[in-house]
Amino acid sequence: MSSNQGYSSIPRNDEEGGGSSSDPLLPSHTKSSWPERADGFKQFVKRNLAYIVIIFIVAVLLGIVLFSSLLPESSLLPKGHQPFTVKSGVSEITMQHGREKCEAIKNRRREKNRPDPSRVKNPRADPNQKPILLKNAVVWDGQGNVLEDVDIYIESGVIRQVEKNISLDSNRDVKVIDVAGHVVSPGLVDMHSHMGVDSWPELHATDDTNEMTQPLTPFVRTIDAFNPSDNAIRIVSSGGVTTALVLPGSGNLMGGEAFAFKLRHISTLSNEDMLVQANVDSTEDTKWRWMKMACGENPKRFYGNAGYMPSTRLGEAYLFRKQFAEAQKLMREQDDWCRAADDTSSRFDTPFPEDLSLESLVALLRGEVLLNVHCYETHDIEAMIRHSLEFNFTISAFHHALDAYRIPGILRRARNNITVATFADHWGYKKEAFQAIPQAPKILYDAGIPVALKSDHPVLNSQHLAFEAAKSTHYGLPPQEAFKTVTSTPANAIGLGHRVGSLKVGYDADVVIWDREPLELGATPLQVFIDGVPLFEERPIEPAVKKQTTAVTVKKEDLQSVENTKNFVLKNVGYSFLGQEPVKGPIDVVVVDGSVICSGTDCSASISSIQSNEPVVEYNIQGGYVLPGLVGVGSQLGLIEIQGEAGTGDGTGRPSKSKDPKDIIFAADGIKLGTRHLEEAYKGGILTAITAPMSSNVVIGVSAAFKTGADSILNDGTIISPAVALHLQIGDDVKSDSFPTISSQISFIRQLLTENLKENNHYGQAARGEIPTVIAAHNKDEIASLVILKRKHLPKAKFVIIGGTEAYLVAPHLAEADIPVILRPVLCTPSRFDSIHCLTGAPLTNGTAAHVLHSHGVKIGVGISDDGLARNLAWDAGWLAATSPAHNLEGGAITETQAIQFITSNIRDIYGLNSISVNQANDFIVYSGNPFDIQSRIVLIHSDKGLEAL
Repeated sequence: MSSNQGYSSIPRNDEEGGGSSSDPLLPSHTKSSWPERADGFKQFVKRNLAYIVIIFIVAVLLGIVLFSSLLPESSLLPKGHQPFTVKSGVSEITMQHGREKCEAIKNRRREKNRPDPSRVKNPRADPNQKPILLKNAVVWDGQGNVLEDVDIYIESGVIRQVEKNISLDSNRDVKVIDVAGHVVSPGLVDMHSHMGVDSWPELHATDDTNEMTQPLTPFVRTIDAFNPSDNAIRIVSSGGVTTALVLPGSGNLMGGEAFAFKLRHISTLSNEDMLVQANVDSTEDTKWRWMKMACGENPKRFYGNAGYMPSTRLGEAYLFRKQFAEAQKLMREQDDWCRAADDTSSRFDTPFPEDLSLESLVALLRGEVLLNVHCYETHDIEAMIRHSLEFNFTISAFHHALDAYRIPGILRRARNNITVATFADHWGYKKEAFQAIPQAPKILYDAGIPVALKSDHPVLNSQHLAFEAAKSTHYGLPPQEAFKTVTSTPANAIGLGHRVGSLKVGYDADVVIWDREPLELGATPLQVFIDGVPLFEERPIEPAVKKQTTAVTVKKEDLQSVENTKNFVLKNVGYSFLGQEPVKGPIDVVVVDGSVICSGTDCSASISSIQSNEPVVEYNIQGGYVLPGLVGVGSQLGLIEIQGEAGTGDGTGRPSKSKDPKDIIFAADGIKLGTRHLEEAYKGGILTAITAPMSSNVVIGVSAAFKTGADSILNDGTIISPAVALHLQIGDDVKSDSFPTISSQISFIRQLLTENLKENNHYGQAARGEIPTVIAAHNKDEIASLVILKRKHLPKAKFVIIGGTEAYLVAPHLAEADIPVILRPVLCTPSRFDSIHCLTGAPLTNGTAAHVLHSHGVKIGVGISDDGLARNLAWDAGWLAATSPAHNLEGGAITETQAIQFITSNIRDIYGLNSISVNQANDFIVYSGNPFDIQSRIVLIHSDKGLEAL
């Protein structure tokens, strides 16, 4: 082999086609004399300088490496760094990092925190807030106890004393507040909220509820999206909610990490500073983490429709188990690494095993995360419990869980006593919510299952969380147990029961002063403190007024044999609202052959004049109230049974520019009777419904009035009127290719009505005022445009606004134009851009839209905003009477009688039913007491079906 073979790629200096070579690398016997060789060497260096430099650099680097291997490790490190080794593949620094991780795993606190009565400092305390002494309070402590006539001393953000006649050093600078016998309670705890990640108003830009790019996102965190400037925070805190667990949404199987916030404004605008655990020492307090998962309809519907797994519950279970298995594998690898790392002389070829996408799941498997799972149905709940047993983790709470009342035995299969965080009575909007019953909290309580009530804000407005607890008492839950569902029970479920949810010594000073007992209809905070800091403007506190209980339980034996009774007398009626004006009892109500013939203090002549073969049956109502049947408007009752299942409904009309009157849809053609939604509405006192078609068009169609308790539209009297009113709608929701702007919508309505003014069709009838024109609108400017439309073009039209969130801002003009307003919902939220001027009520605003409209003489009705909550219509109206403002709103006070008219006679008058039918006068309901008392209930219903006992 030639000695220059390895250099064959080096260019040769041979002349093209030349003979002998002068290459200096040839063997010595071929070389020239010295001068020639020297000159040749210079030529060689000149020609190959670049290659020589490269060889020199490589040699230097090899020398450095050889030299460094002979030096001690520490001599090569910057000052302050630990030595490392290259022999094992993992540096000592990396080893140290891994050992620290192992140590943290071993030493991390996982035990339940316990209350500390000796605690004197809240890490969230405001150093500028002076101590506060609340005098003369009735304390509901959140743990089921009621303490009469006590004082509460607050200092450094902590409740320091709760006892009678607290005496303090007169030299101390303490703010004293006499609460004058009002109830003082702990701040409420909402353990399922999306405020801050689904901000008000809801815009695409601020919707950060779900990371819907894949079904498994346990690694995302709500704190990274939480908006401390969300308008909802102050509104919700005005309802007495001081702590909220903000969860990711339920679109994904594994939604991500949740965080618990205090709802107090922080000057730094830092969401970290709003955390309940801000500044907490993790060595003294277990700093729990929280996670959200979901099963059932939501994930499978979204990803199935997109063509991805999961499209079934089978796919959901597999993805759950696959992800848990991967996390379990990583946890075992970490544990193996840590066991080997106990030997400090050990060296590894790999660092401590970590995967950011699985980190939170591994923490769950290690017992460091409290898991909250959105599940409704029995088999979904059971599947999640099965997963928890297979992969050895615990579930802190099932959320929604409207079927949980059916399976307490399955819930007990879990290793811990799982809390059920549910709704009081929200139901029916999709199939998995359809089996729900409002007695569920009481059933779970009786079974020993912890029950919390939550909002799912903004699904329900968390401002009224106390009302959720109040409703549960109507269905049997004991009052103090009901109050625990929004205080200590959710606090315990999220691992913060040692600091929040109770008014006890050593707890955070999150305190609410109520204007009445918290479980009364319309209960509203007078003041709210978080960490001892007052949130709202200080106002004088009037002495508490003791509640006058009117709810009387009529015994079942007093209502025997009521079925099919046509002739009867109601004795000892407390109030009758059957006439133009209410009549105070005791009075009698006499019914003969299904018709009311007397309602008054002396009905003896009517009774004696009855000509019948049947004896007159008397029922002692014991002071109960008799009301005409309620009229439900604004709902889709009778047209769809389950909102999430289109196949259960009549269908939705599509946008169209057609002006042909023949294209109008009539709700009467699509009514389905005997549904559960109608049954629940009927049992809630709604004996008549006025329902418009379901449509996304500007022209909705013509509504029908019908009896909710009827069996068939073929029965006489079932359809009170097949054509009650023309229904139209404008706004952002109605924008379409046909009507891309609101201005085009209003223009279309103007053309439609003016062009048919003299025509004999429903458009013409509406334009001439022969039937009402009911227009759905919320925004003040859009409502103003409708007022102008009537003034200029349609003076005889009977316009009615339904929705009306911002209608109060044009109240004088509505009154002048004689345009009534059906408020839907009656208690609004600024959830949309077209309703950002919503009046949310005390303590933030002086009354609501209803009170302002009422003060200007606008005729008001109260509509149904959720078909499943139609049974609460009486409470919706009663809220307005209970919360009538006493301050600076002349004429705004609403009486109980007026509130009843909002859901009875006012509705009939607005829709013109009084001129259509008189038989509604014989439809009435009997309450055991005042209908606006939460504990009062409907005991009798009289309709075309006769007298029924509930």
